[in-house]
Amino acid sequence: MEMVESVIPYEEAKIRILNASHSCIAWAGTLIGQQYIHESTLTDVIYAIADRYVTEDVIPCLGDNGIDLPTYRDVVLKRFTNPYIQDTNQRVAADGFSKIPAMIAPTLQECYQRGVRPEATAMLPALFFVFMEQWHKGTLPYQYQDGILDAQAVHEMFEAQDPVAVYARDKALFGDLANNADFLALMREKVAAVYTLIN
Repeated sequence: MEMVESVIPYEEAKIRILNASHSCIAWAGTLIGQQYIHESTLTDVIYAIADRYVTEDVIPCLGDNGIDLPTYRDVVLKRFTNPYIQDTNQRVAADGFSKIPAMIAPTLQECYQRGVRPEATAMLPALFFVFMEQWHKGTLPYQYQDGILDAQAVHEMFEAQDPVAVYARDKALFGDLANNADFLALMREKVAAVYTLIN
């Protein structure tokens, strides 16, 4: 029992800090025309998005769990800058429809439960929204892999009158936040911020 209790905080930190920020960097890097994780992480604006996400939202959500979370954040982000790994944005960007509910939505939800607007975390699903918009238009630079992708539903979302609303109200992605008016407003703001970032 002690072993399980000691492993859970590390696993949660890995999912939210390492895995989610990895995907964030891959989506953002792809949107600005980059191929590799290390070059995307070394791009100041992308590094700042990942760093803010962990620092402002994840670390307060995880709290005092016995792990030095700021150090873990720095080690993870430094590792992503290693050019010898040659990890591609294509590989890391995959399976976003599974990653958002598993890795990102819990932080969004816990921020709202704490009375905090998850400004930094909301950039991650906003990046994925614009990433999938490029997939819909056929302008991604590679073939996107996703084991649970419902291609027809995604095309219909982007052909709807208000694609951001369809996306933000998706319970499979965002759970109870699908009914949260402030979350929808926040997603509109962050999608606009992503357009500014890539244009």
